[in-house]
Amino acid sequence: MPGKERMDDSVAILCQISQLKDMLDKVNEEIEANIKITREIESEIVKCSEAEVSLLAQESELMQRAYMQQFEIKGLMAATAASKTSHKSLEEELGSLKRKQDEILTRMNIQR
Repeated sequence: MPGKERMDDSVAILCQISQLKDMLDKVNEEIEANIKITREIESEIVKCSEAEVSLLAQESELMQRAYMQQFEIKGLMAATAASKTSHKSLEEELGSLKRKQDEILTRMNIQR
């Protein structure tokens, strides 16, 4: 019966090999699934990176516009202040001219 034992041993070894192969196939399937998930994640990372670059460019453009508008506003504020000063000066000058006119008219009326 030594031949039968060898055959039984061979069958047992073949069964173990088959089980190990099945386990290896499952591990390979899991690895492939993980690789697929990793690729999907990498793809999403690339998309996010591209979106981030785009958003950074937009942010830069908006900041540039904001600085330009701040500069323009400061210029307009300075022009407004100068205009108010000029307006006040012109009102004072106009008031002075009206007083002189009144004085002249008063003198003319007195001389008549």
